Amino acid sequence: MDLPKDLVLNILFRLPVICLFRFRCVCKSWCAIFSDPNFIYKNLLSDSDSEDLNVNSPVLFKRQDYDSRYFVFSCLSCDTFDMSAPQEIPYPKDIIEKCSFIDIVGSCCNGLICLRDVYYSEHLRNVWVDSYNYDSNIVLWNPTTTETKILPQSNVPLPPDSFISLEIVDFGFDARTSDCKVLRIFEYVSLDSQWGYLVEIYSLRDDTWRKVDVNLNSWQLPSYKYDDIYYYGRGHTGANGTFHWWAREDNWKYVIVSFELSKDAIKTTALPDTINPRNSWQTTFCLNGYIALPFCDNNHVELWVLLEYGVKESWTKLFTIACPENVSQPLGFSSNGKLFLATWEGQLLVWNPTTEAIVHIRVNGVPETLQTVTYMESYIPLKIGNKFKDEQNSREANQS
Repeated sequence: MDLPKDLVLNILFRLPVICLFRFRCVCKSWCAIFSDPNFIYKNLLSDSDSEDLNVNSPVLFKRQDYDSRYFVFSCLSCDTFDMSAPQEIPYPKDIIEKCSFIDIVGSCCNGLICLRDVYYSEHLRNVWVDSYNYDSNIVLWNPTTTETKILPQSNVPLPPDSFISLEIVDFGFDARTSDCKVLRIFEYVSLDSQWGYLVEIYSLRDDTWRKVDVNLNSWQLPSYKYDDIYYYGRGHTGANGTFHWWAREDNWKYVIVSFELSKDAIKTTALPDTINPRNSWQTTFCLNGYIALPFCDNNHVELWVLLEYGVKESWTKLFTIACPENVSQPLGFSSNGKLFLATWEGQLLVWNPTTEAIVHIRVNGVPETLQTVTYMESYIPLKIGNKFKDEQNSREANQS
């Protein structure tokens, strides 16, 4: 029995996104449907199982004001693009005085934002070593309640007789344990020129750091410098409880490394052959639970999405966006699929995938300080992590 085409499309539209790649080989008509970027994009935005944020979730926008040089946060509506009045960062006073450059690490489905200080290059060695041993430059913040939590120092021992530097910080939610976690990766070089990576994870539920035994020594992790500031690992994403970042292999080929929080497991995915890493911002973003890769090519931005980890052929190009020449970098997506871009003049652009129009928002920020992150308004207290632990201990005691 032949089903009406509209009914077939409605059924296929409800499939998980990963099926779009796998089912292309069923028949020619399905292959044509699943190769349509508009169909894939609409499916991404409607996949409620892949993202806990509501489609109308606000966007937190951070910038360093060009005139005052103060860091300010604003709330941006995805529907109207109206921006709230700047809000001061609710850091404890003794912490904010130590901060030289504030960076948004990421957001979590329970309304938490992770912030950290990125130190100036001339203070690189001493400050990072002091921060690792004696202090923490990472803060969890709930913008709705203004509650903050300074992460404790790590008890993981340092490699002996080594110079150590912080490479990557990521923040995400482990659905298996209902726990917010921070991933931190250090690179170290010993006095005899031996180098390696130290990986550790912070658990909000346990309020402790632990060492993770994974092998990263075959990759070189990304970093870049702007205005005497080193940026390490900008643009990572905790999509589906998995962190992602660019890495370069020994053969100078680039891959996307994926670290799964619940299993401490790593996968790699080769890039599409048409992407030249030299023309890329080497950042990844989350688009409703999937890795999105923006790629610059002659004043155009190509938007690629990875449908299945570890499968190079599952990279799919969704759109090619004609952008103004003054675009400096992509900033990420809203929950309803709009793409945020920064300009070299420190202004904000918003691209609408439906109308393909670009909206200009004057924000007058220092260009490299502009950041956006989608978050969920929540009144859940930060101490809820300890509550999870207490409940788990009580259940274990009753079972014994």
